Amino acid sequence: MPAWPALRVRAACGFIALCVISSKVVAQDDITGGPPADMPNLAGAARAMPAASPPGAAQTLVLEIVLNGASLGEPVTFQLRDGQLYAEPSTLENAGVRVNDLTPDRDGWLALSSIPGLRADYSVAKQQAILQVDEARRVTQRIGYRTPSTPKATPGTGFVLNYDISYLRNVGEVHDDQFGVWSEQRFFTHYGVFDNTGTYLNGTGLNRYTRLDTNWTYSRPSTLFTMTVGDTISGSLAWSRSVRYAGIQLQRDFSLRPDLITFPLPVFAGSAAVPSAVDLYINGLRQYSGNAAPGPFQISQPPSLTGAGVAQVVVTDALGRRVTTSIPLYIDTKLLAKGLSNYSVDVGFLRDNYTIRSNDYESSPIFSGLYSYGVSDWLTLQAHAEGGQGLSNGGAGAIVGIGNAGVISTAAAGSRLRGMTGALLSVGYQYIGPKFSFTAQATRATDGYRDIGALSGTSLFEHIYQSTASVALGRGQSASLSYIDSLDSFAGHARVVTLAYNAQLGRRWSLFATAYRDFLQRDVWGGSIGVTIALGGNTSVATTLAQNGGHMTADVTASRPADFSGGWGWSVQGGAGADYRHAFAGANYRASFGDFQATAQRFNGVTTATAEAAGALVVMDGTVLPSRTLTDGFALVSSDGIARVPVLQENRLVGATNRRGYLLVPDLTSYQRNQIAIDPLALPADVRIERTGLDIAPERRSGALAHFGMERYRGASVSFVDANGRALPAGATATTASGAAATVGYDGIAFFDKLDASNTVTIRGKDLDCTAIVAYETPAAGTLAQLGPVPCIANRSDGR
Repeated sequence: MPAWPALRVRAACGFIALCVISSKVVAQDDITGGPPADMPNLAGAARAMPAASPPGAAQTLVLEIVLNGASLGEPVTFQLRDGQLYAEPSTLENAGVRVNDLTPDRDGWLALSSIPGLRADYSVAKQQAILQVDEARRVTQRIGYRTPSTPKATPGTGFVLNYDISYLRNVGEVHDDQFGVWSEQRFFTHYGVFDNTGTYLNGTGLNRYTRLDTNWTYSRPSTLFTMTVGDTISGSLAWSRSVRYAGIQLQRDFSLRPDLITFPLPVFAGSAAVPSAVDLYINGLRQYSGNAAPGPFQISQPPSLTGAGVAQVVVTDALGRRVTTSIPLYIDTKLLAKGLSNYSVDVGFLRDNYTIRSNDYESSPIFSGLYSYGVSDWLTLQAHAEGGQGLSNGGAGAIVGIGNAGVISTAAAGSRLRGMTGALLSVGYQYIGPKFSFTAQATRATDGYRDIGALSGTSLFEHIYQSTASVALGRGQSASLSYIDSLDSFAGHARVVTLAYNAQLGRRWSLFATAYRDFLQRDVWGGSIGVTIALGGNTSVATTLAQNGGHMTADVTASRPADFSGGWGWSVQGGAGADYRHAFAGANYRASFGDFQATAQRFNGVTTATAEAAGALVVMDGTVLPSRTLTDGFALVSSDGIARVPVLQENRLVGATNRRGYLLVPDLTSYQRNQIAIDPLALPADVRIERTGLDIAPERRSGALAHFGMERYRGASVSFVDANGRALPAGATATTASGAAATVGYDGIAFFDKLDASNTVTIRGKDLDCTAIVAYETPAAGTLAQLGPVPCIANRSDGR
């Protein structure tokens, strides 16, 4: 018994020694300095440089980075040179190590031993680069949203004809028919889009075609640049007006990058002592969830919020301890991010009598230009100038963020026209909160103020004062009060107060009520109250009671719109008032090749029936296909003549190719990645395919060809026999005249993946040398050809 303590001591000492030896075996090799001979190998012996690697040679290593105890995920490339570990600056920056104060060597790499505040260990067994970095050497981690790279546009060439055909017939005291067609002819190439729109009317004394807009547009997403030549609308600011004209427009077009965020993004910062989970909540809703390595971090995430709110950053370490930081914020989309600018330049001739005359332009040119610049995240400056036909007009404005209290906007402009001068002043304030919102805007012009809108005959205004206040009254309820005082040359002077209330009562019921009063015009007052009930299946019923100037009206409507994917929809309505009776019924059908609608209504003894068809025809890649109306990008899927191939958009089945192997996929987002794919398991057995998925980024209002590279096999399984009808032995090699080779298997069968109409096949093996003639005929679609038995005639050597 007394010997047991000694044995225990010896065993403990032996165990500790074994642990020390084992730890040496799997030790992390310090590669911040020292010759390679000092590095232990897995056996614990001194490591020697391989004989094939002369001094100074670089050994490429692909290692996982462990930074201050946290793995960074995917392995990256390092180099080992004379015992020193090297990395590219971009590798270290992506890992969160600051190296902008260091100079790489001539090859563009940095020795880790030369970086102050960093110690590196190389774990041979785990293939890891284990970095310990001081806080001063760390780069703040940026997690969350990162602006995605702009996808390369998928060019296409083709023609689109959009149409909307309607027929109207009145029956009653007045009998008349009217036929109308709106059409758009659009020719698109990689060099821009040529577009023409117009209307044709026949009936009620009209029989004419009126051209609306004709232009050519070229866009370059990489620089957010768009040029339009022809009919267009001038750019404007909140305190200026747009006009229709024909000429040339150069502008910065943020719509070319729908993923680009132009307003200032809040940046939420924090620090983690150990690897931690990070969550971001905006007004109690989680917006981001991810992980952060030890050290400082920033979350760049566009919150789904406009106005005031509260952000909470929650950091949870491995032990479950939480640190929560609350940050008030205010977001306004009218502000430009710091350093971002916007511009528009317009030069041309004003358009008169639009929709009435095809070619009515003024003879004297006009110009207009605007510029906005984000001086800081809280200040955006604006400038605007326009003129022509003797007019000079210029002004400047600013949008100022005042922290969490909202945004102030202000602008001033002056004009001169034929000796008459005038001025415009505009001041506004906006606050949007989760419970309360308030907007006020005042714009006043003197009698002599003119802009290019006044040159085109648009009404002149003297002032407009408006304000709106809204408040959330509880779950699903809100109320608003608005006031507007306007004076212009067209509508005259009005001073209107409006009160509105909305409520969502449960999951199916909603209620609204409004009341208004014009204090400057007699008997201009009224209100309405309505209830909508959702019946399920996208069907709803609504009823409205309204009072206008002392006249009461009532309406009841039941409807079910057609599904976006296609199908039937309908609507019925009935109404009555002191001086009218009204009934309406309509049905519509949505198909992949268009939208169709028929309605009938009766109003005070007059019955009106309408029929309408809207859609498009596409000419592209040598085929003509019908479609719904195409307003933006689309894709033409080609299956190389193979019919009934299922096509998926974003993993959703959208249809199958027609008998010529085409399917048109509408409603794609231009200049963005749209995933188009096919299901290879649904392909016929005799079809091969180069790719099963494509990322399509059509240009704006253009189509792109999605080509998957399909073709049918011209292959077959051929059964070979000798002159006596016995199957050739397995193991022989069969070679066609074109050089394609196949191995003869059991039962003398060989498979060739491509055959011509007539094929000479030479078969050689042990004691075998013969030639066969194989005739190939295309089998029925969806099957692989099985030919034979084909006799193989022995080749006799000369002299035999």
